[in-house]
This record gives sequence, C-alpha cells and structure tokens, in this order.
Amino acid sequence: MYEQVDTGPIYDELVQWMGTYRSLQARMFGAKYGTQKKIDNTLEGLGERIDERIAELTDQERSALDCWQNGIMPGVYEMDREALMEKPYRSIRLIVRWDDDNDTHEMTAAEQQQDDPIQVEKTKQQLAAFLNIDSGI
Repeated sequence: MYEQVDTGPIYDELVQWMGTYRSLQARMFGAKYGTQKKIDNTLEGLGERIDERIAELTDQERSALDCWQNGIMPGVYEMDREALMEKPYRSIRLIVRWDDDNDTHEMTAAEQQQDDPIQVEKTKQQLAAFLNIDSGI
C-alpha cells in the first residue's frame, strides 16, 4: 500500500534534471579529458539549477522527492549528490511501501457471522438448495 502525493510541473522538471545529472555524472568517468571538462561545466550549472528548484518546491512535493538534503542555512535545500550516485541507483522519487496489518479486534459483524458454525451450516444448505433447483427453461 502507498500514498500518492500530488506534484506539479516544477517537480516533474526537477526529477528530469536530476536524471540528466545522474547520467552525465556516470558518463564523466569514461570520457576523455576535454569531454570531462565540458561535462564538468554542464554538471556545475545543472547542479546549481537543481538546488534552486528544490527551494521552489512545496513541502509536500519535497517529501515526495529523494536525494535532497538541508543546506547549511535554514530554509536552503540542495541535491544530495552522494545519494544520487549511489549504486545500485536509488529512485529519485521517494517510494515508501508498507503492509496493512488487519486488526482482529475490529472485525465487522459480517466477518464475525462467518465464523459462527450455525451460520456456516445454514449458508451451506442455502447454497445446496440453490444448486439443486431444476431449471424449467
């Protein structure tokens, strides 16, 4: 079971930018020196834009996002670059699932009747009578 959080266009754009940042960072390790320099400049600018966009998100949208952290000053947020590049890759969108545990003390009246042996026998007889009806059609 999960809870879905409503997000806006800024959130979607930010997730796309973080994915681009991740793929550029991964490409950087195998690139030549000149290409590494270009990628590094691109990553620096993209990282700054991502940090600015995280601050524009609402608290609800920020709670649905993974790979971010509080900045040095209060109210300032930044991308968690180490978490973003962890292997195996973490999801950029926060996904938390939990199981519903059924509380047996809160059984409904219908569930309690199902456990009653007299009711079970009566239901069996009704079902057998229904199945034995001749279809006169």
